[in-house]
Amino acid sequence: MKPPVFLTGATGFLGMEVLARLLERGDEVVCLVRAADQAGAEERLDGVLALLWDDPEPYRAKARAVAGDVTQAGLGIDPAVRTQLTEDIGAVLHCAASITFDLPLEEARQINVEGTREVIGFAREARTLGRLERFVHVSTAYVGGYHSGVFSERELDTGQEFRNTYEQTKWEAEHVLAAAGDLAPAIARPSIVMGDSRSGWTPAFNVLYWPLRAFSRGLFDEVPAHPEGIVDVVTVDYVAAGLLALLDREDAGVFNLVAGQDAVRVTELIDLASRRFERPPPRLLEPGADLNAGGGNVFLPYFEVETVFDDARAQAVLAPRSLQRAKLSDCFGALMDYADDVSWGKTTMTREAAARRVAPAAA
Repeated sequence: MKPPVFLTGATGFLGMEVLARLLERGDEVVCLVRAADQAGAEERLDGVLALLWDDPEPYRAKARAVAGDVTQAGLGIDPAVRTQLTEDIGAVLHCAASITFDLPLEEARQINVEGTREVIGFAREARTLGRLERFVHVSTAYVGGYHSGVFSERELDTGQEFRNTYEQTKWEAEHVLAAAGDLAPAIARPSIVMGDSRSGWTPAFNVLYWPLRAFSRGLFDEVPAHPEGIVDVVTVDYVAAGLLALLDREDAGVFNLVAGQDAVRVTELIDLASRRFERPPPRLLEPGADLNAGGGNVFLPYFEVETVFDDARAQAVLAPRSLQRAKLSDCFGALMDYADDVSWGKTTMTREAAARRVAPAAA
């Protein structure tokens, strides 16, 4: 019998999609869930499953919640439970992270760096005591920071500076992973992750959704951006499929799950949005110009990116599985249709219902 996968971050957007795909293919998944006690962990996991399927019951038996916290020593797992887990787990998939761009540096480090260190410790115990064969860590392509030009999968240190504490602490976490060679980790670096390419499904409307929503409402008639800025967007189905592919292989090292050469430029994104929302293009200000965008200011630097993410190693793994990324121009309509249907997150729709909603058109 295949040993279970230990998954962190199952309550987050990407983690939910990964969890759904693992369960749908019959894997047993142990989810580390931040909660005060086991009952609270079970309740949170039930909430996640209810966002995925209209009737989650067929999948519930394969999903197990474990109360814990990546910021706590020993992941905050009860010692007896931890011992049992480390003897049983066959793979670790670390998706948990704080993606809050303006979190104070030390708080971000506690989650993204020290949390990764704790997960590594758990994985080492599982390798020593049990059946662990695979360790996959989710980073971000934006560890490249303000790097200009091509940023390859084999690069980490190029003297770059960072836009925010999220990028910096994910970069620092990769340095921690570099010292975990005994685990032969696979490091996945997604870029900006949006909803499913076919259904548009997403439970989270942040990052690129924020400026798009503001533009659709006529709140922006100007924006600081580089006209040829590179907006690298991938859909959650591509990233989750990539993570499962890495989970099933033995390859170590870094894999960029990105749009790469297919990434759109700022002017292309503006054209897509202008046509979709039937609004004139905003006037482009000099990058770094002050804009009264409230909390949205943290997203604006991503319209000034000059980095092309190389993904040759990822393509060598994914192409033989026929895992192809969708171009933003091809799925933009589906992403925005879903956003409109759920009032940009004000209402909810299960992942299953979202897929069913577009099934006739896809048939």
